[in-house]
Amino acid sequence: MIIRQTVQVRFLGTDRLYTYAYDWDTSTEERALAVGDRVEVPPNFVQEDGGSGTVAALGSLYDGPLQNIVRRIPDA
Repeated sequence: MIIRQTVQVRFLGTDRLYTYAYDWDTSTEERALAVGDRVEVPPNFVQEDGGSGTVAALGSLYDGPLQNIVRRIPDA
């Protein structure tokens, strides 16, 4: 089963949160995102090559269109 999770991401050097969607498959070993997870986000008008940030909150009141998180970045 695919579950869509909405999370707020904080980028290095900023206090502003941006809302993204994350689709995860419960039939795999992948788990839902948690606060503190590092994630890769797709390119946008500010970051032409995409970027990375940290999940700062689960859920969001934002109800507009969402871009999907590309992937969770594994712990070093």
